[in-house]
Amino acid sequence: MSKYEKLDQIILNKIGGHPAPFMGIYVRDVFDECEKLSTRKYEGFRVLDRRLQALKKRGLIRCIRGKGWVRA
Repeated sequence: MSKYEKLDQIILNKIGGHPAPFMGIYVRDVFDECEKLSTRKYEGFRVLDRRLQALKKRGLIRCIRGKGWVRA
């Protein structure tokens, strides 16, 4: 089990068929989980960015340029 498994599931729950912007995903439960995983205080947004890219690479989500993230 990966240490990012819980965060990945929360992110996938936030992303649906309509484009979700980064700041629309980076709220409450995602924010809290990212802050737990970050090595520096208030840099959880970097963790979220890395996880979005990892989910994109696995083919679970895709980016719509200028609008946000959607499920693949």
